[in-house]
Amino acid sequence: MNADTSPRELDAAWGNVHPVHCKNCRAGFLIPANAGAPVCPNCLAARLEPLPALEADAPPELVIPFSVSDATLDANLERWRRDIPFRSPSLNVSALRANLKRFFIPMYLADASAFGTWHAQMGFDYLVASSEERFDGSGWVTQRLNETRVRWEPRAGELTRKYENVSAPALEQHARMMLALGASNWREPPFDTSRSIRFSADALNGAIVRVPDIAPNAAWQFARAQIERVAARECETASGAQHHEQFSLRAAYGEPHWTLLLLPMSVTHYIGDDGKFIPVRVNGQSGFVSGIKRASMQRARNWTIVIALVALLAFFLTALLGIAGALNDAFVIPALLVLLATFFLCLAAPAPLIAAWQFNRQNAEK
Repeated sequence: MNADTSPRELDAAWGNVHPVHCKNCRAGFLIPANAGAPVCPNCLAARLEPLPALEADAPPELVIPFSVSDATLDANLERWRRDIPFRSPSLNVSALRANLKRFFIPMYLADASAFGTWHAQMGFDYLVASSEERFDGSGWVTQRLNETRVRWEPRAGELTRKYENVSAPALEQHARMMLALGASNWREPPFDTSRSIRFSADALNGAIVRVPDIAPNAAWQFARAQIERVAARECETASGAQHHEQFSLRAAYGEPHWTLLLLPMSVTHYIGDDGKFIPVRVNGQSGFVSGIKRASMQRARNWTIVIALVALLAFFLTALLGIAGALNDAFVIPALLVLLATFFLCLAAPAPLIAAWQFNRQNAEK
């Protein structure tokens, strides 16, 4: 689809959806006709507002459906929140589940043909037999060792290949989102794409869809780099090698055909001391949970006040026991014990605030 997509063209490609955007983060979305004005799932700071038209660059081809089970989701949410001290009252599994919203994030798929030449250093494994002498306590023993080494040889060739469904970012936040959804390398989305299905309006199942904010021509450099990585592995396999380095590909590419793959993602939130929503993101396929962990300084402060009040009461009790001890020696030992308890309570009073502050500092958003 091109810029200024009409509602009729939008319905033809996506189903009965309406274009909206967020004035706070400027993200664009497609929402079901009966969704009203939901809170922006990207920033959670404003409600989505309707648009007369929407800039969209490609129709969807594939979609990965939501498949994480309720039991897995609950267990992952509990595991994620477990180490947060002095948790906000809204930071519980029931509240997180109640606030959960499903939406899809887009990723480009490019089909492109490559024609060119390549050269690289290919590495071939081979075994080298050796031996070493060691003393086993009773005598010297010869032990045979097999060591794997790599023999590097130059290789070159021609490449004529069509690459299909090469992934490329469709969002400026793509790398950050992939890492938040459990990727160890943002270039490899943390999803099993073999479970994707052909797109249909029913596949959305009422979920919100984020639309691309990167044009396909701007995403081509990422797709091209992905093609070169795939080509390097293919040339390594074709050469019978086990390793490669210094791979260089000089190729011409046909005009790529662009479509979209929709990735499932859920977002929920808890409420911070300042009343703002703190987002928690969930991989809609694996159930991986991530988000900023914040201890409630307000709850820590309440605990500090309670401990301080107990210490104050213990101090008054110490004073009373001290006065009684001046009249009767039997009260001296209890007075000393309560005085000792008062001392430790005074030391413990700031501990909740210190612990919450240190936790928040260590888990500050980078």
